[in-house]
Amino acid sequence: MYEQNLGDSELSLDSALSMGVHESQSLFWERHIGKSRAFYEWAQPILVEAFNTDDNKFEYSAEELYAAVNAVDFNNLIRVEADELTYPLHVILRYNIERDVVAGKLDVADIPARWNADMKSLLDIDVPDDTTGCLQDIHWSCLAIGYFPTYLLGSMMAAQLAHYCKVAIPDMDDKIKAGEFDEIRNWLTARVHTHGKRYKSLDDLLLAEVGEELNPQYFLDYLKEKYVPLYKVE
Repeated sequence: MYEQNLGDSELSLDSALSMGVHESQSLFWERHIGKSRAFYEWAQPILVEAFNTDDNKFEYSAEELYAAVNAVDFNNLIRVEADELTYPLHVILRYNIERDVVAGKLDVADIPARWNADMKSLLDIDVPDDTTGCLQDIHWSCLAIGYFPTYLLGSMMAAQLAHYCKVAIPDMDDKIKAGEFDEIRNWLTARVHTHGKRYKSLDDLLLAEVGEELNPQYFLDYLKEKYVPLYKVE
């Protein structure tokens, strides 16, 4: 796959878009279901029953669990451990670096210094060493050039699908609160899973199934609607 990507820019774009679809499915369930307020209204009594003992009092409310799961850590060096609000900056950092390397504007030997400077600029984090810096991912060492943006494409598509899923299932939050996920899964199956490789790209799939190509505004709106109330910012 990666050898083909490096030799054919059109194939590389199609592959990236296809991986964006793949990524969107895990993120749909992880974020828009598993990190939703409605999910913790359903899960809270289950967690209490599982973890509350005489020696360990598990007395957290659904709102407290929701806030904890969606906490933002502005000091996290590691991409795979980053929260969903700061995670896009980790992807943007990597994309900018690999774009400049491929374009011949940045030498490989200069990646550590560029990485550290960009972490400071984007996230205000000082990188102590290359292990927690530019060597933390395996992608570049296995020639997965252009792979990182698929994570962000998946985030955007997941938010867009969640929007249209709620349009199709107006009581979606009530179903999540009740632990009823079948209708949501069936909607995804009809819109995404059943088509396999029928569509050439992520945009073609979205256009055919929800009526518009990838629109990042849904992702931006999702982040604002979640984190502005959580952190009580204007």
